[in-house]
Amino acid sequence: MHPRNPYHNPPDFNVLAEAYPPLKACLIPTHGGNATIDFKDEASQRRLTEALLKRDFDLVVDIPDDRLCPPVPNRLNYILWLQDVLGETGEEPRSDVRGMDIGTGASAIYPLLACRLDPRCHFVATEVDERSYAHALHNITQNGLEDRIQLVRVPKDGSVLQLSLFPDFTFDFTMCNPPFYTSKAEVDASAEAKLYKPNAVCTGGDVEMITLGGESAFVKRMVDESLEIRGRCRWYTSMLGKLSSVAEVIQYLRQHEIDNYGVTEFVQGYTRRWAVIWSFGYIHLPDSLARIGNPTVQHLMPPRNTLRQPFSTTDPSRLSDALQAAVENLDGVIIMNSTLPQRAAPSAGEDLPLADMVVAATRNSWSRAARRKTKSTASAMDVADVDNVVMRCRLQIRRMDRGEGGNEDRLAVDATWVEGKERTLFESFVSHVMRKATSSLA
Repeated sequence: MHPRNPYHNPPDFNVLAEAYPPLKACLIPTHGGNATIDFKDEASQRRLTEALLKRDFDLVVDIPDDRLCPPVPNRLNYILWLQDVLGETGEEPRSDVRGMDIGTGASAIYPLLACRLDPRCHFVATEVDERSYAHALHNITQNGLEDRIQLVRVPKDGSVLQLSLFPDFTFDFTMCNPPFYTSKAEVDASAEAKLYKPNAVCTGGDVEMITLGGESAFVKRMVDESLEIRGRCRWYTSMLGKLSSVAEVIQYLRQHEIDNYGVTEFVQGYTRRWAVIWSFGYIHLPDSLARIGNPTVQHLMPPRNTLRQPFSTTDPSRLSDALQAAVENLDGVIIMNSTLPQRAAPSAGEDLPLADMVVAATRNSWSRAARRKTKSTASAMDVADVDNVVMRCRLQIRRMDRGEGGNEDRLAVDATWVEGKERTLFESFVSHVMRKATSSLA
């Protein structure tokens, strides 16, 4: 579950029911005066979703009995991850953020949550089903968000992305929870397999749960369409419910030579979901947002964008000075911004860098071939050309974990590829700077 998700622990159902009285009829008393609900009962699940949305986000949402009841913690994980993606890859503070929710459903929960959490958010939400469209429109309107969420009814056999309807828009991201199954028989087989397991009830209409070829085929259609429109959207994303689908989609991305991609995992109780993300731009995600640690799926992960170099010194100021000197000695490399080393130890549970430096290179001046050439370009020109970078990266000094072979005071530098077309350029830059810093510390 995402670190900022408030639902790491189950809610106090008695307190929640006081805030949302319709939930009271669903409460089941437990020992010590506590209460729970029957998670396999559809009505109880709907009241729980309504209660959480009302109490925690001031959202009034009506969910019809024959349409999907979205679990709030799981949906919130997706939104919070996208916030992190945009926060890490935004070039500058933005006054507005534009997303597209593909198949928003009757609840329209993704755009509603995103707009409540971030006043900059504006959405296009698409829907193919007439009944779901009508309920989504009602939910958007009754929460006063019709000026920020544009709901569009689209044909079932049409384009998935539908960006041609909005020629004047460039989107920051797409999101989608595609139909899960390939047929009604697969839905029934899945429900039977879960009958005696501690899973929540599965709700939803066939139009929300079934598509030809299943979820992987649906997302492959997204990939095909993204290849045509490319930079009209910064980040294409979709949730996936099966790990086998993740493998199929990643293979498809690689087949089409889309190497700027990532994978994340959402966990809620017994339920695991995944999301894939890809882009045609040259902004890159840190490993914390684009890779998961499960050893069984490492073959699906993209190459690392964060490289770690351990150092023997325990003095962050000394290491910061060595890094800065190594960078400043290179022509065409500019320190964009830098924070001083933190003197105090971080609080328990924090993973803040001790120092943070973002550097940009307007040309390769560190390779052996480049260093042989005469230094003929003035620094003033480099600074003036800062908008035309060939590589941008972030250098962060951190304390190493005991499990990494050092004591708690030993330091490491995490170099993260932020922007650039050539991975080898980033890797050679990191190798050069770390070698120079190591030499100066010796």
